[in-house]
Amino acid sequence: MNGIILLAHGSRDPQWTASFEQVRAAVERRRPECATALAYLEQSVPDFVTAVDQLVARGTTLIEVVPLFLGAGGHVRNDVPHLVERAAARHAQVRFSMKPFIGDAQAVLDAIADYAAAKPATSR
Repeated sequence: MNGIILLAHGSRDPQWTASFEQVRAAVERRRPECATALAYLEQSVPDFVTAVDQLVARGTTLIEVVPLFLGAGGHVRNDVPHLVERAAARHAQVRFSMKPFIGDAQAVLDAIADYAAAKPATSR
């Protein structure tokens, strides 16, 4: 079975994760054959290790990591690859791949620009 981990930063505010839950649900609708999980680098649960362990326990043998970051800061350049390497060492029977961070995808940048440039709705 294939799996997808959507990896975001995390926040102390529990409401912060709501948008990411919507993304996870949308990915599940688009890829029902994949086990999908959210994971966070800090302050939110589950963390990356827990999400990987949960997918492996479900029989996942290929995990695609999708970093949900707009910029290529230290988390994207250093922390995320290190986490994936550690997970691969811990679960030798599982293959891992990592998509580029979402801010590197032209479609995402275009969607943000479309949203920002859209004329505001008229108010009553």
